[in-house]
This record gives sequence, C-alpha cells and structure tokens, in this order.
Amino acid sequence: MFTDTIPTMDAPPLGAVPSRVRTVIGDSPVARRTLLKGLVVSAVAATLVPFDWVFSRRAARADGPTSEWTAPNCRDAYSEGYTEMRANWGPGPAVCYGGWRVGDYPCNEDQRHFEGSRSSSDGEEMFSAYRIDSACGETSTRNAWRWSNAGNTYRCSDAVTTVTWTDGSEYTDITIAMCRLGTSRRTP
Repeated sequence: MFTDTIPTMDAPPLGAVPSRVRTVIGDSPVARRTLLKGLVVSAVAATLVPFDWVFSRRAARADGPTSEWTAPNCRDAYSEGYTEMRANWGPGPAVCYGGWRVGDYPCNEDQRHFEGSRSSSDGEEMFSAYRIDSACGETSTRNAWRWSNAGNTYRCSDAVTTVTWTDGSEYTDITIAMCRLGTSRRTP
C-alpha cells in the first residue's frame, strides 16, 4: 500500500541518505524529528489549553454562589437594614439597594441574578454577568438577601456585570437582580 512509503516522524525511511547539510554543519544537538515532534506537541497544547480555560471558566460560573440571608428585612445582613432603591433596570417597586443597575431584568428562572451572556431586546447592549458573594453583608457575606414590600417577598441577588454597547464601549459594575419569589422570570 502507498501509505507504507510515507516515513514516520520517529524513524528515517529505509535507504535514507544522510543530509549534506549535516556534513557541512556537523551533528545537530537535537535531531530534526525530535524538534519537529516538540513543535507539533507545543502547537497542539497552545491550541487546546485556551479551550480548557474557557470551558472550565464557563463551568465554574454556571454554579455561581447561591448563599442567602433569609430575614425579610435584611437585618441579618445589615443590622440597620437599608433604604430601598427604585428599580432602574426593568419595572418594579423600590425593594433592593446597591449596584449600578437594579431591577427584574437580570432574574433567571431560579429567581437569582443570571450568569453568562444576554443581550437587550433592542440589541443595543450585551450583558455578561457572574454572581459574587462578597458584597452583601457587614461581617459575613452572601450572594443574596430577601426583602418584603407590599406583601410580596423578593430575592435581591448581586453580580458583577459588564455591559458592552454596539459602539464597542464597555462598563463593569455590580448589578442587582430584584426577583419576586413565587413568580417566574419575565422575558427580557
């Protein structure tokens, strides 16, 4: 078969003649085949390692923190509670506080801040978010807290969100999902 005539990377073909370059330069400290093998292994590793980083990061973000303060007035997280902020990211009452944007837009089906990427309905903004557990609480922190307003209970869940506009400009800051418990997430 003709594939038998193709030399392997590790051994010279039968009847191979030494290169004339070798007689002029002398013996190389590394054989060409060894060097070629090293280059191929390096190229494969350089190609595959970034994929591993991306997929492991995605898997880590998919299971973001879900710890939560459950008192309905947030006094377990903040001894004095807080003054609510009006929603500025989707409709809603004044419930949660903190963050650059607050509202029901970032709520996912688990009534927590979404993780990953999402684009606005008009396509003007792209959001990339990952939940954090380092901003909610005075002495010990968690990812979410509860707040009651007008007979409804909400989960306020925080994340770091990067917003990218169509012109390429970006802004990154903490955002708060104001998710009403007992209801499904609204469609963005």
